[in-house]
Amino acid sequence: MKIAILGWGSLIWDSQTLEIEKILEGNGWFSDGPMLPIEFARISNDGRLTLVIVEGKKEVQTLYVISKFKELDHAILDLSIRESCGRNKIGCFVKSDGKFYSKSNIHNNIESWIKRKNEIEAVIWTDLQMNFKEKIGVELSVKNAINYLRNLPADVKVKAEQYIRETPSAIDTILRRSFEKELKWLKIGIQ
Repeated sequence: MKIAILGWGSLIWDSQTLEIEKILEGNGWFSDGPMLPIEFARISNDGRLTLVIVEGKKEVQTLYVISKFKELDHAILDLSIRESCGRNKIGCFVKSDGKFYSKSNIHNNIESWIKRKNEIEAVIWTDLQMNFKEKIGVELSVKNAINYLRNLPADVKVKAEQYIRETPSAIDTILRRSFEKELKWLKIGIQ
């Protein structure tokens, strides 16, 4: 089975131990993944403001890579280990039987994309949810996100800045544009 792994954040520039096929030049990531509603809406365990699927937000072009694993269960375990999360936090769609698992309502986005990818038989992704309000007690907004980032301790702030600046250009969200304008955290790394 040929299994695609979707990405939009640090997975792309820091795959760590993730077993992925790499093309001769580059890091193996293809820039024509499905359009998904992605935004900086999750505060990670280390304090960074990270990207997750957020229904109702602007859809952006995601990226994908091919797993070295041919068994779906192995690819899911591999992604779970890289993301330090349980298997229940990995979204999945299998083309042959239409099996879909996600906490987000992105079924149509995923299904229409995979139908155009004849060689791909399944797709998996990190399916973490937004937690901004739960973590800091205020709604996610441009103002609140910028205030959050400005007030991070220096060691956490540098990691948060790296995450935002290294995010691929295709992940062009409303908050990202605000971070570039207000914080001057412009894009670096993979275009």
